[in-house]
Amino acid sequence: MALLPLITMSQEKNTTIKVSARAIHMDTSPTYKATVSLSPAYYSYGADGMDLEQLKSHYKKALESKGIGWGEIKETPYEFGFETMGYDKEGAVYEYTTTSTEKMRTFLGIKSLGLQRLNALAILEIDPEEAKALYKTALEDAHKKASLIASSLGKELGDVLIVEDSQYTGKHVETSIYYDRPVGEYLYSMQVIFSTK
Repeated sequence: MALLPLITMSQEKNTTIKVSARAIHMDTSPTYKATVSLSPAYYSYGADGMDLEQLKSHYKKALESKGIGWGEIKETPYEFGFETMGYDKEGAVYEYTTTSTEKMRTFLGIKSLGLQRLNALAILEIDPEEAKALYKTALEDAHKKASLIASSLGKELGDVLIVEDSQYTGKHVETSIYYDRPVGEYLYSMQVIFSTK
């Protein structure tokens, strides 16, 4: 009986490199939207304190003193308002929308009894060409990072294997307004996996 030599071929497992990539889009003319709520639940007066109607009257005066008309805000802009917030007192939810940075800054600075800010957003428009530019910039960022990693491993960077788009870049994108970020800034990110050679 003849024995054939058993040849085992070892295949070197290819290393893959996964990186997070970013790109920044700046919208120079965002629409601003802020939502606030008003309720006796937010202040600590006794039983003889203001009711909701009195708080509304106080808030209306505060708005008008800053040049914002009562008709410029929407009460309960969606199907449900304050009743979904879980407080045992009555209240109201209001939304203010503007394209003016100064008017939004003024609105956010208004103080009134029983008022609580829920959110402040910038709504950006990203058209298909701008989205394409974001993707291109993010892929360039991914390639740069992955090339450095491959080089430090003593390898050459190969092809893109997988791209994971973790954010939606539809026409309208909402982003929170932060004290430490420029207004109108949208940070886009994606995950990219490369092969190595």
